[in-house]
Amino acid sequence: MNEAKQPLLEVRDLRVRMRSRDGSGELQVLNGVSFGVDRGQTLGIVGESGCGKSTTALAIMQLLPGSARVNGGTIRFAGEDLLAKTEQDMSRLRGARLSMIFQDPMVALDPLFTVGDQIAEPLRRHMRLSGQQLRERQVSLLQSVNIPSPETRLGQYPHQMSGGMLQRMVGAIAISCNPELLIADEPTTALDPTAQAQFLDLLARLRDAHRLALIVVTHDFGVTARLCDVVLVMYAGTVVECGPVREIFDNPRHPYTQALLAAIPQRERQARLKTIEGQPPDLARLPAGCAFAARCARAVDRCRERAPPSLSVGSHHVAACWRAEDA
Repeated sequence: MNEAKQPLLEVRDLRVRMRSRDGSGELQVLNGVSFGVDRGQTLGIVGESGCGKSTTALAIMQLLPGSARVNGGTIRFAGEDLLAKTEQDMSRLRGARLSMIFQDPMVALDPLFTVGDQIAEPLRRHMRLSGQQLRERQVSLLQSVNIPSPETRLGQYPHQMSGGMLQRMVGAIAISCNPELLIADEPTTALDPTAQAQFLDLLARLRDAHRLALIVVTHDFGVTARLCDVVLVMYAGTVVECGPVREIFDNPRHPYTQALLAAIPQRERQARLKTIEGQPPDLARLPAGCAFAARCARAVDRCRERAPPSLSVGSHHVAACWRAEDA
């Protein structure tokens, strides 16, 4: 493969172990996750809580908690091995070339500092801005994320702003140094529908204006439909299906993906919402076969005996299911 054709971010066979809460051992929370994202492309990572979405994002940023460690695979960014870098190397990359919008802006922002101070920090550190140049850049960033009266807002504290405005503030900080890769972890969870739509439109504009590679971590297929080019569906720490967004919506091949899509509320009246029966498996006691088999109405003996490989079921479309070809 030519270097020019390699994606900006390439994750291959990523594995992460984490100490259990009772300290009795380690759990394999990511098991062979692989994908790539190119400049100007948006990848959506979808799945239930606990499936490994946020862990994947934190592993890319090298921000895993102390109880977790990468125990296999590679993460290459612009051809560089991120797992081989020191913390000092990563601190130079984070906020400059790699950036992340965290799920809860009230946690991501420090309540003791004004938003102006928090926007200024990466600009001083990575772009060496000061004085009038710094002030102009701060105002320009707030204008780019549709913050009214930016000069006034720079002197305010996080508690003086609404949830939607705080999320846009976090977005302004994330793009302040023109990163090449932006990860948004559940960016619309705390927002009302109007604010959600506005923030997704903002992310799309930022992606197009700066040709960002964008990763959106979400449990909401509506977000992926609106924003993403490619969808990665995760279950129990593994990728069960991946493909172009339209292909996933029109022709889902994994029973888990099909169940997630069936659970989306429909516009027409429904007698009751569809649900996925059962619970995700205990990572300390994963079954020998497919992790979804116990919840799958189509499972056969082979599904319970051996974990399925990823099978090609279309152009750039793969599914890890023994019965994917006859779905």
